[in-house]
Amino acid sequence: MAALTTVASAADVSPDSLKFAAGVVKAPGYETPAGKYIVANPTSVYSDHSFFDTKVTGELKRGDRVEALAKVKGYDWVLVGRNGTGIGYVAISMLSPEDKYVP
Repeated sequence: MAALTTVASAADVSPDSLKFAAGVVKAPGYETPAGKYIVANPTSVYSDHSFFDTKVTGELKRGDRVEALAKVKGYDWVLVGRNGTGIGYVAISMLSPEDKYVP
């Protein structure tokens, strides 16, 4: 008898449901980010999830709480926002889930 395995997948987020600050590039697809995040390592915020012709749109310090609006589908980048508007992308490796953050 074969065991059934279920794989949880994140829900898709429509790019049309997101707001973007001027200069922030829409990715082809998004999914719901897993939880809330705190910046674990200082990092720049980038205008695009790819490094091709990407501009820095801001900086985050260790300990900053971020508004994770969506995760870029197929990539380890999160669209971070301010007041519901995407201000740029941060590599998920620079973030810590809020419940696992160690100051």
